[in-house]
Amino acid sequence: MHNTLLLILLFVVSLPSLFAQEAEKLKKYQSAVSKHTYSKGDTIIVGEPGKNVFSAKKKYSGIFVKDKKNVCGYSELDSVISGSMCVIKNILSFQEHCTFEFKNSVVFELQGPNNRIVYMPIDKALQAKELIVFTSPVKTSGTEWLDEQNMFLLNLEQSKGSSADNALRYCKLTDPRKGKEYELNLNQFEKEKNEWIKKLDVARKQVRMKDTFLLSLPAYLGKYAFDKGEFLIVDNPAAYGSKALKVSSDNKVLFDNYKSFSSIRSAKENADFFLNVNTPDYNGNRKAYALIKVICTSITKEPVPGGATPENPGNNIFHLTILEISMTDSENQDYNYIGMKKLK
Repeated sequence: MHNTLLLILLFVVSLPSLFAQEAEKLKKYQSAVSKHTYSKGDTIIVGEPGKNVFSAKKKYSGIFVKDKKNVCGYSELDSVISGSMCVIKNILSFQEHCTFEFKNSVVFELQGPNNRIVYMPIDKALQAKELIVFTSPVKTSGTEWLDEQNMFLLNLEQSKGSSADNALRYCKLTDPRKGKEYELNLNQFEKEKNEWIKKLDVARKQVRMKDTFLLSLPAYLGKYAFDKGEFLIVDNPAAYGSKALKVSSDNKVLFDNYKSFSSIRSAKENADFFLNVNTPDYNGNRKAYALIKVICTSITKEPVPGGATPENPGNNIFHLTILEISMTDSENQDYNYIGMKKLK
């Protein structure tokens, strides 16, 4: 019995050494995913956590920290360090390792934020889009987003609707909690209605038809034409395309000059990376995210079968002229940049 316990103890103690073979230290590494060459001492920038199917908590699937409680000594980083600049301290090449993500992988030992040491299996982090490779050159500061609130204000401008009749709706859009309270106590809203009418009057002066707005939508890219250096944007009724697309409860957008923006220019290295880290669907198309700069030229009502009613007035269709469109493979639009097209 004593000998059996001793054998079990020796086996457990030796587990890490069986699977955590000594790493080879490299001076440089060229990633097969990004095609970039990384060297010891380089600075890299961390992105946002990729989708982790095993946890609802935001965890990096390609960034690890040392963890004595874990049998292999490492666990996924579960604090978000998006935008952090990290310096490569060591480039470690593993063959065997009991941490699955380290096995047959090159792992960067990084000096992270607050001098924290983190470990990144580089190609897996790139595949999870947790590392910024190409930053977007598009600047969004100073331009209004075409969100539901601004759509409401534009619709009021065109319809000449009164602020008094729309004050409660404006409150619900800008302060949903307060709007809910008013719904349950309309007498209280009547007492404070003039305050909301004044707020709406001020907001209406700040948004005008033919102002420039930004809109972010999913989009799909087809095959890359190497001879032209461009992607074809797939016309998809559920995403960016020539069809009116629903973007909020009662609003749709229609791009009147879509045909002029049915492709984007993309440098070969950006295109290669996008193709490497995004799996095509059964049609061979890959999902991206479009950042679209537009002006609103008019708003029409979508016909309602059987006629519009107060309960179902129909969707507003915002007719938009595209000025510029850029694409990333990250929903937050900061990275990884694919390409752009501007109105000539």
